[in-house]
Amino acid sequence: MESITRGISPGPWFQTENAWQWLLLAVALAPLLAGLGAARRRGLERLTEMPPWAGAGTWLATWALGVAFFGFMWDVTWHADLGRDQELFTVPHVLILLGLMGIGAAFVAAVALATLADSAPGLRVGRLRMPVSAVPLGLLAAGALAGFPLDAYWHALYGIDVTLWSPTHLLMIGAASLTPIAVWLMFREAGVHAQRGRVRRLWLAMPAMVLVGLSTFQLEFDLAIPQWEPLYQPLLLAGAMAIALTAARVAIGRGGALLAAALFLTMRALVAVVLAVGFGRSLADFPSTLAEALCVEAAFLLTGLSVLARAVVGGLLVATAGLAAELGWTHLWYPLPWGWGLLHYWWMDGALAVAGALVGAAMGNVAAGRRADLPPPAAVAALVAIGALLALHLPLRHADPSRVTVASSPAGPAHLEMTRTGVPLPEQPVWVNVAVSPAAAPQGADWFVVIAWQGGAPVQHADLLREADGRYRSAVPVPAGGGWKTMVMLAHDDVLEAAPVAMPPDFQYGLPQVPAPQAPRTSAFVPASRLLMREAHGGPQWPAAAMVSFFALMVAAWTAALAAAYGRVGTAGPRPPQRARSRQPGPAREARA
Repeated sequence: MESITRGISPGPWFQTENAWQWLLLAVALAPLLAGLGAARRRGLERLTEMPPWAGAGTWLATWALGVAFFGFMWDVTWHADLGRDQELFTVPHVLILLGLMGIGAAFVAAVALATLADSAPGLRVGRLRMPVSAVPLGLLAAGALAGFPLDAYWHALYGIDVTLWSPTHLLMIGAASLTPIAVWLMFREAGVHAQRGRVRRLWLAMPAMVLVGLSTFQLEFDLAIPQWEPLYQPLLLAGAMAIALTAARVAIGRGGALLAAALFLTMRALVAVVLAVGFGRSLADFPSTLAEALCVEAAFLLTGLSVLARAVVGGLLVATAGLAAELGWTHLWYPLPWGWGLLHYWWMDGALAVAGALVGAAMGNVAAGRRADLPPPAAVAALVAIGALLALHLPLRHADPSRVTVASSPAGPAHLEMTRTGVPLPEQPVWVNVAVSPAAAPQGADWFVVIAWQGGAPVQHADLLREADGRYRSAVPVPAGGGWKTMVMLAHDDVLEAAPVAMPPDFQYGLPQVPAPQAPRTSAFVPASRLLMREAHGGPQWPAAAMVSFFALMVAAWTAALAAAYGRVGTAGPRPPQRARSRQPGPAREARA
């Protein structure tokens, strides 16, 4: 890698905000309106091949997830290329909000129609009949919708933190990301897991949707503008792959993990192409997935072992052979490939993959109509282990006590560029020269690059090539000035640090311009998040503590509700299919373990 510009120049309709973009809301609503019309003509039960409560719940939630996912991907790539919003209700934000409201509508529809039917499975809450799978769905919808106003309040107090991992962002992202797990259970609770026809095809696609949901937490790495330690990328991948692909193999049978991987790649590639080619946004990379799917499939070819034992073997293979293949994949495609230093944390990847595989095996058993087969103490231990491993390094962000000297030289003519705030600023491509003290600091680094983003075009990267001990030069010129935020970034092991090359002025937050240095400028490395979230600022401590606590409580409630719902439905054992009365159920087929 020398320099990578991820994306294609946008057409005039999609360069910034444009009234034409609001037509995409009509595109998003069209499937919903068409489905409502078809249900009115043909009947919801006949159309969906499910009981009305399950048909409405799964159909609305699936539509909502698609809308929210596209809006989310668009919004994150938009921020990476253009900076922060000038208003709250942008088109991507409205798409996200529409999707989150759709999840809530799915919960309401499932409960209302189950109550009207009175014979539907579930819990009685007063006069309401509440399907077991609807309980976590309702909690997820509540958390997601609460995150939207809380996010606006957070930004008002602490400035704009352009990160996926703030507590208010994670309320919305986390809720939507976990929703496919609840929706998959709704299929099982309705007894349609063994049916044929359209409903089976949708059931078969659910593990891929689970994997898409779990992959959203990695998007900062996919866009190569990470704000957290590089060890988190393989860690998140190992957990997501182990959970979703193991669940797919256990539920569907032979080839299930490969099917989930293929559908995942199709969905991610389609959205990436639409945003990069159609909208000119940065290209969001995604993992290859197929190597991990082959690892899971290979583990389940072993004979003489229980399903849980094969799941453990599959998790270990995902964390070894699977991540080794991903390492090669990152060197083929990703702007920031993995370094060998990440092997120091393999024990975390392996532990998370094993815990995730056990959870995935239990999910797959229940989704296929069998008992979970994972004792409750083991399930609790696996979930606690997942949470502990993900949280272990969160408070440990730091920078090494090294210093960096940055200088630049013009690589082309300067020109005035109108920034998104309406201020004309000179922009110019520059060569970047870097000296690091001590000279050994960059040795063995996972990444040592110059990154430029939020300049009105796709994110750009340039390698820093060694010229002498402690001295480096950018492989190609990078943009500086205008609206670009250009910085040197060094990552190794559990350290992600940066130093500024050039930063635009920010009149709203009173931040001065940092011009590209013509004479050498020396500073200390700081945690990369401090520069990437330059607009964020301090404020009163109690609202932050309250929102972090609320987020933690919601995560605990979501996890407990999903675990309890899967446990209750799984304990009930196989349930006969419930089909529309006008059609006869197909023969039940037990998925091969």
